[in-house]
Amino acid sequence: MISVLIADDQELIRESLELIISLDPRFKFVGSAKDGREVVDLAHQLRPDVILMDIRMPEINGLECVKLIKQKDSTIKIIILTTFDDDQYVYEAVKYGADGFLLKGISKNDLLSSIATVQSGGTIVDPHTAQKIFSLFSRLANTPFRSLQEPDEAFKSLTPQELRIMQLIGKGCSNKEIMSEVNFSEGTVRNYISNILKKLDLRDRTQIAILAIQSGLMLKNLEGLDG
Repeated sequence: MISVLIADDQELIRESLELIISLDPRFKFVGSAKDGREVVDLAHQLRPDVILMDIRMPEINGLECVKLIKQKDSTIKIIILTTFDDDQYVYEAVKYGADGFLLKGISKNDLLSSIATVQSGGTIVDPHTAQKIFSLFSRLANTPFRSLQEPDEAFKSLTPQELRIMQLIGKGCSNKEIMSEVNFSEGTVRNYISNILKKLDLRDRTQIAILAIQSGLMLKNLEGLDG
């Protein structure tokens, strides 16, 4: 029997998922959490086979929860179940080790079969989201390598602090984590990110992360920069 933990800030969603899971003899509902901090604690206590996790939750968002839970126990399978498929969410979910990424419009039967597939070691991704993932890795593979050994004019325009923040984004850090690393306020971090996007002519945070990886910036020692 597959044990399942549910994490969603909406009571109706939690109760609906609990009912669906409890009615199928293949699964055992073991608990639910209304916020990120609670699901991290319950994951440690209950050690479920699979967690159904929303992205937008109080206390700690679902993506950060994936990271924290996987760091403690990588055997727990996590399916992101959300209404959002923004590029940044997809990138971070994959980066942190989510085993599935599904949209809440999925049918009951498809949801249950997805849980079983993930528990057995497979990966399940909503078809539309899968296209985003393929596109992301295609960009990673095909983006021209820009080494910091021979920086172009755009890279020369970046300050040491901007390079450090770009590196932290490449590592998947949230704004709060970046604040902690460099001792800047949240507003200052946002301003730095806006400046990076403008200077490098990038569209969003995901493109910053991709360029940080492709450029070799992740190998640079930029520690020690603070405000």
